[in-house]
Amino acid sequence: MTKHKQEQEIAIRVTLVGAVWDALLGLAKIVAGYFSQSQALIADGIHSLSDLVTDVFVYFASANSRQGPDENHPYGHLRFETLTTVFLGMVLTIVALGIAYESITAPASQAQLTWYGLAALIATIVIKEAIFHYTKKAGDKIGSKMLIANAWHSRSDALSSIAVLIGLIGVYFGYPWADMVASIVVALLIGKMAIIMVWENLAELVDTAPDPKLIAQIKATANSLKHVMAPHDVRARSMAGKIYLDMHIHVPSHASVSEGHYLGDLVAYTIKQAHSQVQDVMVHIDTDEKIQTDSFAHPSGKPPHLKLPARHQIVADLGFLLRQHSAYVDVKNTRLHYLDNHLELEIISYTDKTPESADLTKITAGILQDLQTTHYIHKATVLWIFPS
Repeated sequence: MTKHKQEQEIAIRVTLVGAVWDALLGLAKIVAGYFSQSQALIADGIHSLSDLVTDVFVYFASANSRQGPDENHPYGHLRFETLTTVFLGMVLTIVALGIAYESITAPASQAQLTWYGLAALIATIVIKEAIFHYTKKAGDKIGSKMLIANAWHSRSDALSSIAVLIGLIGVYFGYPWADMVASIVVALLIGKMAIIMVWENLAELVDTAPDPKLIAQIKATANSLKHVMAPHDVRARSMAGKIYLDMHIHVPSHASVSEGHYLGDLVAYTIKQAHSQVQDVMVHIDTDEKIQTDSFAHPSGKPPHLKLPARHQIVADLGFLLRQHSAYVDVKNTRLHYLDNHLELEIISYTDKTPESADLTKITAGILQDLQTTHYIHKATVLWIFPS
């Protein structure tokens, strides 16, 4: 089973458990509030049922957001989770405004403190706090901000029930306005949670960078590896609690393409092992002489190193210049090094293809002499390959 599939099953299971309790508690508090004539208790029941509505959205988002990348969504579907969380926050904002309006405009409260109302509130406080810890633990485990937000929504239900309980106790002791105040407190709690949910997830939708401390830790992890120097130009975005990272690293200037690829893979693997929230790492390889992004800020337009010819042109030139050495020079496998705005070549030659009794020193001098007519070769070296 894939990691995304496991995370999807965890999110769905946790959400279904929370939904069942939200339905039971919401109905119990509305019924108890009706018979107790308590606006606050009814409002709190509506709050629990609003949890049920959000659970439905979370369920469908969980079932879809953990799907892998496809042609239309190359980064995956995690932003569906972020968008759902924003929508849930907006729904909760409307619920909060509605509860506050009803509390202010409703007739004077005739609420009574009854045993069934008290039992419904205490059960809500205990059960919703348990659901909070259960859901938050799962959200932390799979890195889901949506589940964590839903967990805090459950805790807000527990807190609002405490407020309602205080209000009913106030009514019992002769303060009828306490029930209305408690309803407003419920609305404020829901509204606060909704605004936090919307704000944090809107920031994610516009690719706000993650915590700078986390980025510094990731750079330190990369910098701890041998032959990987000065990680820089680090860019990161968040998707439903997962981090997608782009970064540049320095490697030794004469490292081969395969070595640079190896070091890039090593950096990506090490970062993902050390920071579980990092989902993907794209590594750009720079040599130790140059920071690639700085080179594009050249005032005269095209950077100097890009004015040097590319491999296809160099191979064509070498094929002509070294035509007298074609029997033993492997022009196609010439190694190119673009260093410090200059071009260095390593010419690959085979000793077993030279004439018998040939003087390799003289042949090497002849190859280098033929290359002097080019204006772009800063340094050339002839590497002789001996048969095994």
